[in-house]
Amino acid sequence: MMEEHEGLHGASRPLTSTGKSLHSQYGSVAMLTDGATALADPLADPTETPEEEDASSGGFSCTKASRVQIFTFVCIALNNFIAFCSYSIVTPFFPGEALQRGASQLTVGFIIGIYAIVGLVAGPFFGKYLTSIGSRFMLISGLLLSGGCTVLFGFLQYTDGTTFIILCFAIRSIDALAVSASNTAGTAILTHAFPNNVATVMGTLEIFTGLGLMAGPPIGGFLYEAGGFKLPFLVVGGVLLCCGVCLWVLVPPQPDENEGEKKTGSLLSLLKLPVIIFTCGLGVVMASTISFLDPVLQPYLAKKYKYLTPTHMGLIFLLFTSVYAILAPLWGWMADKKKAMRFMMITGLIILTASTVMIGPSPLLTDYLNVLPK
Repeated sequence: MMEEHEGLHGASRPLTSTGKSLHSQYGSVAMLTDGATALADPLADPTETPEEEDASSGGFSCTKASRVQIFTFVCIALNNFIAFCSYSIVTPFFPGEALQRGASQLTVGFIIGIYAIVGLVAGPFFGKYLTSIGSRFMLISGLLLSGGCTVLFGFLQYTDGTTFIILCFAIRSIDALAVSASNTAGTAILTHAFPNNVATVMGTLEIFTGLGLMAGPPIGGFLYEAGGFKLPFLVVGGVLLCCGVCLWVLVPPQPDENEGEKKTGSLLSLLKLPVIIFTCGLGVVMASTISFLDPVLQPYLAKKYKYLTPTHMGLIFLLFTSVYAILAPLWGWMADKKKAMRFMMITGLIILTASTVMIGPSPLLTDYLNVLPK
């Protein structure tokens, strides 16, 4: 369920001067006074003073960051929290409701999965045309559109059968477009605000992503018990709309708003790089392993443990997201300071593999190795 939030993470490193003229499709190369060269930031503000530049290079710290940096981070964190809270409110009750309204288990999986599919397709598009559209406009309009879709989704309680299924796909797809735009813009804004500590900032931002995913299931389960199918979507959708208006007032103008359309590198050329292929493949595997529980766990628990309420279901989903929110900043710090990305990926995949085969559990452990009971 965390696959919808993606962006460009990284900053250009200084290059040793060779006395030759260097050119790059990703930015111009400027000579520094000490004889070194560096890739110029394509979103750099020409009016930025040296003091402001030093503050931005100091990393993410409440004592070192400027007021604008802290304010920008708070706004993007609020966006992530409420957007992912909106996404995760459906997990305690929607699969069961959809099955009762004529959808098959496979269809429920596609309804939930269409969110990620649309985000996968739309993310590169929004990234490519970010400077043409404007990161601030993309951030706010995405949040407002997501709020409208969430409210509309609540009114699906008055539909059944094929109408219900078609409208679920349509509204979820538009909502995924909106969230993809909002998250892409938020990532770009923070990358520009904290260019030298991207991993730390993104790891800290994942706290609020995790908190949104963590708060969504219990809130959704509680509101569903209190007011039925419609109430969770009306409440969270209304909060999304209010937050969109607040960000419209609070988010400062961004440097890319004055750039207009600019030439960017080819996405196809980017996807030919082995490191990009590996990273994207790893992201797909991780996201698939996490999100496959969304359409199947709630019906399974409701059938096997009939005494569990939607609130209980929400608390079960809370366990996973709470651990995610707590540990995300640690991994961001390790990636930034210790450069332990290889160790983190290998160890994470081993732990994920072991934990996945224990869910159910796998017949490999029950029938062949006799490690766990059926």
